[in-house]
Amino acid sequence: MYKIMMFEGGVYKFNELRELIEDIGGFIVQELVMQTDTILHMAFPEEEEREIRNKVKELGGKLIDLPLAGTEIVVVTPSLGKHHAVNPLCDIGEYLRRKGAITNMMGLARGVGKRIAQITAEEKMIMEECDAVVFVFGNLKECMAEKAKIFDAVNVPYLIVGGPPDLELEHYLGGIGRRTDRMRRKEEFDTLEAMASKLGEILDERRKEVEEDPLAASPLFIKELIELVMPPKAGEDLPIIIHLDGLRVIIDEEEVARIRDIEGGKKKLSEICEIKKSLYRGYLLKILPEAVTGSVF
Repeated sequence: MYKIMMFEGGVYKFNELRELIEDIGGFIVQELVMQTDTILHMAFPEEEEREIRNKVKELGGKLIDLPLAGTEIVVVTPSLGKHHAVNPLCDIGEYLRRKGAITNMMGLARGVGKRIAQITAEEKMIMEECDAVVFVFGNLKECMAEKAKIFDAVNVPYLIVGGPPDLELEHYLGGIGRRTDRMRRKEEFDTLEAMASKLGEILDERRKEVEEDPLAASPLFIKELIELVMPPKAGEDLPIIIHLDGLRVIIDEEEVARIRDIEGGKKKLSEICEIKKSLYRGYLLKILPEAVTGSVF
């Protein structure tokens, strides 16, 4: 199992860290070099963490844990109206990004009204393209208890957040309801940290399910294969997003054939991945289990 962490430091001997990651079978997820500073997201086998920490200490850098890295999370609010899409919606999205996740925002088309609220079929499919969903509610207990029922149909891990601290709902965290200002105080950051921790626990359960039926290849390996054939364009923003069991690739329709023909080991990507157009953005590559595809190498 790979662990993803972020390195912050200078450019002095930075290549030594890159070489170490490659030597231990790790991957460079994202890299940003700015004159004298470097930010690097890296994935490596968990058992090699001590060696990575020793090298980072030698370079005088800082290592930051990213517990939600390698996931795409959608933050959902009942509507985009001012009575729903208010703080702390952006605070939640930003905090999840600090923990390594890629986040999207969604306002439901028919989420208004405690008795008539619903999720459309298309909205449900877009949510299920991601690894997890965070539903952001307000402060009214009765309204939340009624609306929470519509989320049972969503077949991905989810977390519900709202104002009341004592609401009895599955995967619920209180203390984050409708507000008129940003979440800036220490106790508010503690609540956001508790939200990220609980979401991390939910995603860990999903990771264990994936490991029980191992994928034909790691999403990190597939990402590297694609970038060798189709390197990112200058200034392009996250053309490949890693999921727990696949990837989202931001490409045009005419480039799909090239993706299908990329070879990894003894097989093409079309043989080890289900490739389909996303309802939201780009194309989704869902990696099949090794029990279905056979050995790639």
